[in-house]
Amino acid sequence: MEHTVLETPDGCPICGGAGHREALSAQDHTVSHEAFTLVDCLTCGCRYTAPRPDQHSIGAYYSSPDYISHSNSSRSLQDRLYKIARRWALRSKHAIVYDCRPEGRVLDLGCGTGEFLGYLRSRGYLVQGVEPDLGAREMAIANHAIEVLPVIDAVPAHEQFHVITMWHVLEHVPDPRRTLKKLYSLLADRSFLIIAVPDHESWDAQHYGKDWAAYDVPRHLLHFRRQDIRTLLQEHGFTLLKVRSMWMDALYIAMLSQRYRGSGAVMALVLGGLLGSWSNLIALLGDRPTSSTLYIAQKREP
Repeated sequence: MEHTVLETPDGCPICGGAGHREALSAQDHTVSHEAFTLVDCLTCGCRYTAPRPDQHSIGAYYSSPDYISHSNSSRSLQDRLYKIARRWALRSKHAIVYDCRPEGRVLDLGCGTGEFLGYLRSRGYLVQGVEPDLGAREMAIANHAIEVLPVIDAVPAHEQFHVITMWHVLEHVPDPRRTLKKLYSLLADRSFLIIAVPDHESWDAQHYGKDWAAYDVPRHLLHFRRQDIRTLLQEHGFTLLKVRSMWMDALYIAMLSQRYRGSGAVMALVLGGLLGSWSNLIALLGDRPTSSTLYIAQKREP
């Protein structure tokens, strides 16, 4: 990409450790088709993208009609399948939030085009979103009449929310420790934080390797394991209440991964369904995570 400035984090985004080793090189299949290096921290083992586009350059890597969470596109088979799955996911996400708080104020980071917040609003919640992408933000405001801010720092410090959600967002955040400190300050006492992220210790991640779609470089800056999220939550004032498998993610991620390996749309759907289901079965019968994992945490009292 023209005018891209690459940066390497000063240390591990989880522990601050300075040393790392190269893990693999993955390709951006969505926008630039460039290769990016993933490294593992020598201290804690956290995997992250380094070097990576700086925050002035990263926006260009989201500028694609294929990036559906920003565009709401229905052009391809994978777009239509994504939107079918999203309609099911809205009800599932609402149930998760409702179990935490049946009413109250909800902040969704990385709210995209706002479908989830619009759904919550129709169920009586007071909602607010944060979305850096201008096009997605304008679509969320226009379609759902909700307040959406461009960055988390624009949320007034005095605001207090009962639930904050990050659905596949934390992996995009350049400084997760700073973000979690901010979220802690925005939550009312004993309120809830919900985080969903891909997990590269899943079977499908191992099977697809550099072609695993959930690496999604360079948009995904971090590539989590369960222990990484537990460490971050513990260190930033949260008590982890539940860890839940996200069974549907493996099917979609495996389908995309098959496309990256050259399969046609129908073959990717068939093989992705089979291999995603196999990954889920391994997770169900053993100690491996599913392709993505959901974490529900509660703010501890100071």
